[in-house]
Parts: sequence; structure tokens; C-alpha cells
Amino acid sequence: MRVLGIDCGTECTGYGVVEMDDRDHLNCLGFGGIKLSSSIPLPQRLSTIFEQLTRLLECHRPERVAIEEVFYSVNAKSALKLGQVRGVAMLAASTQGIAVTEYAPLSIKSAVVGYGRAEKQQVQMMVAQLLRLEICPQPADAADALAIAICDLHTRATLNRQRAVVGI
Repeated sequence: MRVLGIDCGTECTGYGVVEMDDRDHLNCLGFGGIKLSSSIPLPQRLSTIFEQLTRLLECHRPERVAIEEVFYSVNAKSALKLGQVRGVAMLAASTQGIAVTEYAPLSIKSAVVGYGRAEKQQVQMMVAQLLRLEICPQPADAADALAIAICDLHTRATLNRQRAVVGI
């Protein structure tokens, strides 16, 4: 199973591609950030995000896309912009027929670190360990995207094991 995790942002949208083999070993196939200047108008930034995510989807051919659920922000304007980026990410996946799953930040941290209130640095370190990377992925948004992909893979593996036990 191959998953593209996306950490949506208006200035940097992180991405990470992770694959789980038949023995439940995680492999990092790539990661990075789509960095955009805040001086560029939002519609152009959204277009760039869409185009680059589409290229990544075509290149890596993931079976699933995973993104972080909307979190509640004090700044309504920032939350609206983030929602627009999330919509573009969902659109890029859905135009290629790829299912999108959303995860709460608490679930992502729990799946990667084992503790839902883990600090950002703890998540980054665990991502590096789980993927056998020598250093923490940069930018930080890429590490978050890899964590989202890992969360999806762990969740799917657990659900598959439960189905096998129940016989569904």
C-alpha cells in the first residue's frame, strides 16, 4: 500500500510518500515541500499547489491520499485560507480517482508517537526512526506529511487485521 500524505499550508504544503510492504515495513519514497511566497496572490498559489500535487500523484501513483482534518484556529482568515488549500489537495486526488482520508492531529500523533499531545519535535524524530532516515525530514511540513501517511498506513493495517480476525 502506498500513501501520499499532505500537510496543507498556504506558504508551504508538505508532502510525503510512504509505502508499507507485505511485512508491515514502512519505506519512504519521497518527501518535500511546495514553498510559495506570501506575496503571490492566493489564487496563483492554489493553482501551483494543484499542479505540483497532480505531478506528484502521477509520478508516485499512491493508492490513497491522507490529509489532516481542519483544526480550529483563532484567526478565521488563516483558517479559511487553509481550508482552500485542503480543498485543492482533495481536488487533485479526486480528479485522479484516488480516495482521500482525513485524520485529526491527535490521531496522527498517537499513530506515530503513541501520545496524542506529543510535541512537533517528537513527531519529527519518530518519523525519522520509523522510516529509517538518518536525519529528520525537512522542511518540517514534509515531516508532518510523512506522519500523516504513516497514520493512514497504520490505521489501514489495524483495520485489515481486525477484519481478518472477525472474518469479514
